[in-house]
Amino acid sequence: MTACKICKKKLEQETFCPDCLKLIQKLDFDKFNEERKWTEGLFIRRLNTFLVVFSLIVTAGFANSFENGRSFVFYFGAILLLICWIALIRAYYIYDTHLKILLGQEVFGNKPNQIKILQNLFERRKMIFKKLVISKWLVYWIPITCMVFLIVIGVFIDTDVIINKTTCL
Repeated sequence: MTACKICKKKLEQETFCPDCLKLIQKLDFDKFNEERKWTEGLFIRRLNTFLVVFSLIVTAGFANSFENGRSFVFYFGAILLLICWIALIRAYYIYDTHLKILLGQEVFGNKPNQIKILQNLFERRKMIFKKLVISKWLVYWIPITCMVFLIVIGVFIDTDVIINKTTCL
């Protein structure tokens, strides 16, 4: 048993359920490809926003002159990054669904799919890199590492492993 790549209904062998397949066949390739480009840009913009917010939080955490509560900046930053991460995951799922539709169709709108080269590369990539997918690193592992880093630095400051610069003067 497999599941539809779009609506996740259980299927016997097909990759798309009949309802989703009807909707896909009605799509115009050029408009859909433009929307795919837009969602790819949305995903990249949200990733860049996440990384900028992370760098600003780290800078604010180490550059402030708070006597007490310095670790609060790192804890609050981890919560803020969690919110940015949720938006990043949502953009990734939209983009990934567009790619599954675009790369999974031989015929698109009663015409042959115009990106056959990209389909071949996609299939080859799935065979070579079954575990290593860069987009998964961008969506899951890098953001989790950033949030864990902020929490660990906050705990180190609370336990005086990292000494406050104001107490050393």
